[in-house]
This record gives sequence, C-alpha cells and structure tokens, in this order.
Amino acid sequence: MSISDPHNRHNLSTTGPGLPGVTKDTQQRQICIFCHTPHHATSVTPLWSRDLSEETYIPYVSTTLRATSRPGQPSGASRLCLSCHDGTIALGMLAGERQIATLPQLPAERASNLTSDLSDDHPISFSYASAVTSNSGLRQPQELPVQIQLEDGNLECTSCHDPHRDLYPPPAKPTESGKFLVLDNNASSALCTACHSRAGLTDGAHYLSDDACGKCHAPHKAQQLQRLLKGQTLQDTCLQSCHNGSGPVSTTGSNIQAMLSQPKAHRSSSGLLSGSHDAAENPLDFTSANSHVECVDCHNPCLTRHETTPLSNPPWINGRLIEVTLTRAADGTRTMATREYEICFKCHDSVPFTLAASVTVSRKIPTLDESARFSPDNPSYHPVMAAVRGADVAPVPSLRAEILGTSRQLTVGGMIYCSDCHNPHGAPPPITHLLVAEYQHTSQPYSYSNFELCYRCHREEIIMSPAQSSFPNHKSHVDPDPVVDPLGRHTGKEVPCSACHDPHGVPVTLGGTTTANAHLINFDTNIVSPATPVPVYTATSPGHGSCTVSCHTTGSPDPQTHAY
Repeated sequence: MSISDPHNRHNLSTTGPGLPGVTKDTQQRQICIFCHTPHHATSVTPLWSRDLSEETYIPYVSTTLRATSRPGQPSGASRLCLSCHDGTIALGMLAGERQIATLPQLPAERASNLTSDLSDDHPISFSYASAVTSNSGLRQPQELPVQIQLEDGNLECTSCHDPHRDLYPPPAKPTESGKFLVLDNNASSALCTACHSRAGLTDGAHYLSDDACGKCHAPHKAQQLQRLLKGQTLQDTCLQSCHNGSGPVSTTGSNIQAMLSQPKAHRSSSGLLSGSHDAAENPLDFTSANSHVECVDCHNPCLTRHETTPLSNPPWINGRLIEVTLTRAADGTRTMATREYEICFKCHDSVPFTLAASVTVSRKIPTLDESARFSPDNPSYHPVMAAVRGADVAPVPSLRAEILGTSRQLTVGGMIYCSDCHNPHGAPPPITHLLVAEYQHTSQPYSYSNFELCYRCHREEIIMSPAQSSFPNHKSHVDPDPVVDPLGRHTGKEVPCSACHDPHGVPVTLGGTTTANAHLINFDTNIVSPATPVPVYTATSPGHGSCTVSCHTTGSPDPQTHAY
C-alpha cells in the first residue's frame, strides 16, 4: 500500500490508522510533511524535515558476526528512521523546533520504539561485503534480489524496510501490518533467506511454515541478544512456540518439554551445568567452568531434517543430527559429526570435566571416558563404535532377531546406536541414566521388567536357562533358588546384571594397567567386593576366564571363583 493509504501506519495524518494524539495527528492532513518538506529542508537528503537524534546508540554485537566493518553508530537511512524510532524525538517535531500539533514520542511499550539500545536488533550500518566469507552463509552482494538495496555498500534499515510501502494491505492480512518489509517474510521467510542462504537451509525440517525463521528469531527486541533469539535461553527458544505439546507433531514437533521435565534429563537448568552455549565456541574447549548441555549442542536447528524411515544404519547420523559441530577452528572452519556417538562423546569423553554426581555404579575399572569404554581395541564392547570382531560375530542364540520395539535387525557384524539404549531428552522414574527402558542396578527380587533394557536385544529364555546359557549361573545370580546350602546361605544372590557387567565396556588400558576382561565384565564394587582384594577377573583364553568375588552372603564373605 502507498504512504497515503489509510491503512499505512506511516501515514501519521488525520487519515491514517493510528491512535489519535499518539501515532496519528488530530489536525494535520498533510502526509509527507512528517518526514519531508519541499522547502527549507535540512541538509539531509532527501529534503528531510526532521532533526536527527543526538543519542549514542548501543550497537549489536555477536561472536559470530564476521563483518570486518563492525556495526557502529547508525548512519545513512538508518539514522533517519531512528529520528522517530528511538523514542527520543516527538513524532510531530520538525527541524527548527517546529511542532505539528502535539504528537509525542513513540510510546515506550510500542514494539516500534527501538530505544537507543540496538543490541537486541538486527545489525545495521556495516559493510555487507565485509561480512561475506566462505562460511558465513551469506549471499554475495551481487546475488541479492533487487528488493534488497544496500546504501553505499552498507546494510541499513531500508535494506529490509520500505518506509513508503507496506506490503500487506487489509483484508489480506487483517491482523497485522506488513512491517514495511521489502519481501514477503511470511512466505517461508523469503526476506531472511534473501541474504542468509546457507546450503540446506530451505530444506530443513524447521523450514515448514510461514515465517519459519520468525519461530526462533526476532529481528527487533530479541530476548537473547546474540543470534537474536526469541527465548531468554536457547532451550526456551525451542520450547516456547514448538516442542511443548501445544500442537500436532507435524507442526510443533515432539513434546520435548515433557521429557525435559523428568528428574533425569539433558537440560540447561541442571545445577551441574554452569555455562551456556555460544555458536562460536569450539566443543573441544569445554571446561568445568563452562560445561553445559543445550539443544544446539546436539542439534543444528537451522539444518535439521525430518526422518521418514526408522533409523537403520548405525552408527551414521540421521537427519535430526545433521550438521552438528565437533570442532571449530579460529577461522570458523568446522568439523561435523557423521556418527551419532561422536555427538555423545562431545561431553562423555576425555573432556576436562565430568558429571561425577551422576555416577551411581562404582566400577572395579573406573572411567567416565566413553570413547575408551566403547573402543574396538577392548577385549569386549557393545558395538557402538565398531562391529564385534572375529568369532564373536557368529550368530548368538541369546540375541533376538531384531531390537525389541523397533524394526531393525540384529545382524551378524551389526552395530547399535547410543539412542538404542538412551533417550537423551529424558526418562520418567524409576528409569535412570536417560534409558529407554528399565535397568535396575541394585539388589532386589528378579522380574523381567527390572531388566527390560537388556531384553530389548537379549532373550530372557536363553539367558535365564542354565542348560542353554553360555554362563549357566546367570539364573542363580539374579533369580535365587529359595533352597539354602548347609551353611544357611541362599544358592542365589538377587544381584542385577550391572553387578558383573559394564554395559559401556571395559577399557583395554587404564592408568597404565592392561585389562583383558571379556563379556563386558567390570564388577560393581558396591555389590561384589565387601572384602579386598577381590573381585578379580582372570582371562584364561579369548572369551573365557574366571571371576573371584565376595558377594552378599550370610556368614563369612569367602571369595568364590566361577570359571567359564
């Protein structure tokens, strides 16, 4: 619509749509005079009729702003816009203290009152070309659509806004103005992507609806200044309009908010996590001072993809984990994750901090470095980083044909994802360790449900059969016979799987000590070693050995040795 249109908010005359005496004059019928005059104009082009604000502005800053010509004090057309929009000069005040009626400054509560603090607004008054680098995701100046006009090479307010023309006349958009945008940003964020054109951006799962970028970003008055996010934290941004169960999964995504509300969850509000994510950080630089876990540590929200088929090719990442940064060089060059476990190991690796408070199982061979525990150099490991080697890849009777609850086959030489066992977003009680099913690690009466996690892959009827299990004493360990021996002791122990097995694996070397533990044997010392120096695992041949332990018995905790 033109400036004279009665719906155009820059029409401040009596014919405009504003509030009389606030954003609309009660007497003046001239329209252009609020900004321009044909005679006695100021020295500012084009025939400017207003004084410019003398405010000193706080510019936008960001660790990822690559412009060598950093935003400073507003210049050019931006300075003209701010003569109204910083809220310091009355709308009806013209140069030379000429007053048009009594129009005051923009009310402080108006979204259009940007104030002199521009740190929460899209950067302006910088050389656009100086921001275009090989990894900035910006189009070259000559590639910009004709609607995006630079002023002397600088990006200014008028690069995005045309003050004379509002794009959406009612009734096409009866509930909002077009914000004077030069391109229809409600059509899949066309204005944003006119400049921001990183490869794959418009193919992302979040690029689905009108104003896709606006779901997370606010070009003006952003809650989180850097990257202009709408939420006060990154997690808030993801949850406030989407991922909160307020709509169907097809439009608002999974209800992550409900998962994060569980006692065990990956969330930035955890007291163990003191820092916050910065898009320019190098994950290798994590320390105890800035340890954190936020949505963008594991996801790239701009490039994430929908999955149309079940995950079926471990360890390779799926669309939801695409373009996640593993390392970032000083020049911005990044190494991206290609395997799911690499993203987990960003924190659960040999980083200089550990979440020690989350440790509930004390192991004979202790380490929280998951890359060491899952290493294919170990004598035994769950096949997360590599398939199981050699003779161990032969069909195993105790394994299911497919992972329970999925359609994925447990094939010879196959691998699994970390997410086959863990839900990184959260798990309801009594499930611990962000697991997808129950896995008890304390002594208690046996039930299938207590070890449902193990039975997603392992067959209970084989494991618990003394005649069929590769270790006949499995059943007597976890499901004791009520008969007692001559010393009055039960012949079984009611111990959990984790008493003997470490599901993540046993490092082949730790602190200079070489281990040779087969079958993921790594004792929980809270259960099997009330007396030292037991427990002891002794390898006798590949895949075979003996265990010497002192477990919970009545009477003397004599060490017992089991060979297999």
